[in-house]
Amino acid sequence: MKNFIEGPWLYRILALFLSLLLFSYVNIDKINTTRQINNNNTQMLATRSETVKVPLQINADTDKYFITGYPQKVKVTLSGPNALITSAVNTLNFRVIGDLTKLGAGTHTVKLTQTGINKDIKVKIEPATIKVKIEHKLTKEFPVQVNVKEENLATGYSIGNPKISQDVVQVSGAKAAVNSVARVVATIDPDKGTKNDINEETLLQAVDRNGKTVNVLISPQTVNIKIAVQMNKKTVPLSLQKTGERSGYEYTLSSETEQVTVYGKKQILATLTDLPVTIDMADITKDTTRTVTLTLPSGVYDSHPKQVKVNIKVTAPTGMTTSRTETTTQSSSESTTSMSQSQVQSSSSSTTSESQTTDNNQSSESSSSSDSSSSTANTNES
Repeated sequence: MKNFIEGPWLYRILALFLSLLLFSYVNIDKINTTRQINNNNTQMLATRSETVKVPLQINADTDKYFITGYPQKVKVTLSGPNALITSAVNTLNFRVIGDLTKLGAGTHTVKLTQTGINKDIKVKIEPATIKVKIEHKLTKEFPVQVNVKEENLATGYSIGNPKISQDVVQVSGAKAAVNSVARVVATIDPDKGTKNDINEETLLQAVDRNGKTVNVLISPQTVNIKIAVQMNKKTVPLSLQKTGERSGYEYTLSSETEQVTVYGKKQILATLTDLPVTIDMADITKDTTRTVTLTLPSGVYDSHPKQVKVNIKVTAPTGMTTSRTETTTQSSSESTTSMSQSQVQSSSSSTTSESQTTDNNQSSESSSSSDSSSSTANTNES
């Protein structure tokens, strides 16, 4: 028995088993392939419906006419073989058209058509027709006006002049609508408590005299707006004032700083005409210079500069000045009197001396004359 199993029969049994296994594998693969082909064929032949939204294309002379009343998109229901529907939905390579090329101004009902859909697909368009209004077109240019909600800015802040990427835009539409446009505005709505500069891409709106939006086309539709945000400021003159003046003294105030820039609430700055600077004179008796820190009124938050130098010129009381003058005058008078007396005495001495000299000369002359007369007489006698 052992020899029988180990003999040729063993190989035959193994070969038979392998053959059956291979046969089963091949047939199962064929069965699966056939089943898949059948399934694919079934799917290809099956029908289904699919609804999609597609843009509505309007054919018209848009340079001459302005058209309103039509939807931007329409619903299209496609029914047919599964493969065709799948392809149409995935590619959307078809169009729905409203043809207005043969129509003029007025209100019209137009049937929508499609193009690009396989003839084996059934198509349903909703709505099937549209009602449009065709009007003569008008185009005008308008400047852009910027409207900023300043109440959202931080307290004490205001805006500078806006810088717009395009100052003038074109407005197109129905003639009546364009003629009703009063202005084109760009509205800026900053965050609450804004202190930073504004830099926004802003949508434009055309409005009438009552501020209501007008249905027109604006080109471009948006503009870039840059606005500097800063504290409210105003430059005002200094008003130098005195307090605590000492009796009899006169004070003159001056400063090299004539004006200061102040920052604060807009309504407060609007009423501010100058900035008072008060100096206490109680302890000032001679010329001096004071550095004063500016005192800001309520609603004013800052100033530039924060301090100013005030020059104070002092004139002493009149009585003190007169006393000093009198003393000087008296001293000068005494000196003058003394000098006069000395000059009189000197003059008197000189006069006496001159008199004595004259007398002596006269005496000599008299003596000489007497001698001469005596000599003459003696001669005559002889």
